[in-house]
Amino acid sequence: MICNRFTLAAVSALLVSAASLNAQTVLIGPNTNNGSFEYAGGVLNTDKIQVWDGAPDVDNWSVWAGVSTADNDSGVENTGNASDGTMVAFMQSGNAMHNLTSWIAAEGDRFNFSWDHVLREDRDHTVGLVYDDGGTITSIVDSEIGSTGVIETISSSYVIPAGSPAIGKAIGLGVVSPGGYPEIDNFRLTEGVPEPCSALLGLAAIGLLSARRGGRRRDS
Repeated sequence: MICNRFTLAAVSALLVSAASLNAQTVLIGPNTNNGSFEYAGGVLNTDKIQVWDGAPDVDNWSVWAGVSTADNDSGVENTGNASDGTMVAFMQSGNAMHNLTSWIAAEGDRFNFSWDHVLREDRDHTVGLVYDDGGTITSIVDSEIGSTGVIETISSSYVIPAGSPAIGKAIGLGVVSPGGYPEIDNFRLTEGVPEPCSALLGLAAIGLLSARRGGRRRDS
C-alpha cells in the first residue's frame, strides 16, 4: 500500500508536469487579435475592404511602413475560400502588413506560428516574427519563412536567444507579398511549448489508472 501511494504521487506529478508542458498562450488566433480577419472597425465584418488602415480599419492589422511599397488594393474579402470564418486576406504585389501583440519578448520565449495559404498557390509571400523597435516594426530575420507555392497550412517556430534585440519589445507577425495577391487566412501565434504532449498525458493517465486498480486489489 505504501508503494502504491508513492506510485500514485509520482504519476499525479507526471500528469501535472505534462499539463504544464502543454500550456500555450494564444497571442493571435481566430478569436484573438483578429487572426482570421473577421473584424473591422471593432465589429464583425462581411464587406470587402481594400486597405488595411482605412475606415473601417481592419482590426489589429496595419501597413508595415518602411517595408511596403503599396498600401492600397490589399485587405479582406469573402471569396468562399476561408479556412476559418468567412473572410480571407489578399495582398497586392509589394504590400506588407503586420499584427502586433502586447506580449513582451524575453530570452527563451518559444513562439509558434502558422497560417493557411488558401488560394493562388503560385503567389509567394513571407511570414515571420516582428517586434516593435521604438515605433519601427522590425523583422526577426531568422524566423521568417516563405510560402512553398502550394495550398496548405504553413507553420514554424522560433526561440528568442540570449542577446536578441527583440527582448523587452512587443512581438507580432509580419507578412510580405513580393508577388501579387496571395489569399491567406487563419493566422495563429502562440508562446509556449507546442501541443504534442498528449502522448505523455495518455501514458500518465494509464499509469494512474493502473496504480489505482493495483491499490484496490491489494486492499480487497
